[in-house]
Amino acid sequence: MRGLVLSGLLAVSLALGQEEKPLKAVFDCAVGDLDWISLRLSLIKKTAESLIKEGKSYRFVVTIHSHCIPVVNKDLSGLPKKKAEKIKFIQEQLRTLKEIYEVDIKACGIAMERGKVKAVPSFVETVPNSWITLIELQNSGYAFVPF
Repeated sequence: MRGLVLSGLLAVSLALGQEEKPLKAVFDCAVGDLDWISLRLSLIKKTAESLIKEGKSYRFVVTIHSHCIPVVNKDLSGLPKKKAEKIKFIQEQLRTLKEIYEVDIKACGIAMERGKVKAVPSFVETVPNSWITLIELQNSGYAFVPF
């Protein structure tokens, strides 16, 4: 009986002493619809805010490739004014996610080359191949959330 009580106390103390693991997700942007991208980014922000309010930790990554790659292009000259303004707004959303909510922003080098993107804002990390990044993140426990 005494051993059972001690085992129970040990289990409870271990459970109380364990730190909650962060919720991990990789949000994958491959679409070209700027309004949709902006909406998804606002939902990532709201999700982070909800988790903070609940006292839960998280680790979020946004991967950008394919038709989404223009949103990280530092050079917006030559674009129609309306499109450039939408991209500037999206870049501000991405900056906020990175600087305030500590979300990693990763742009695919292959997509950048194909899309002729030569430079990205300082808060964007360039990775050689976003699919490899996605695979690595999923293998380390990140949930995959496509745009």
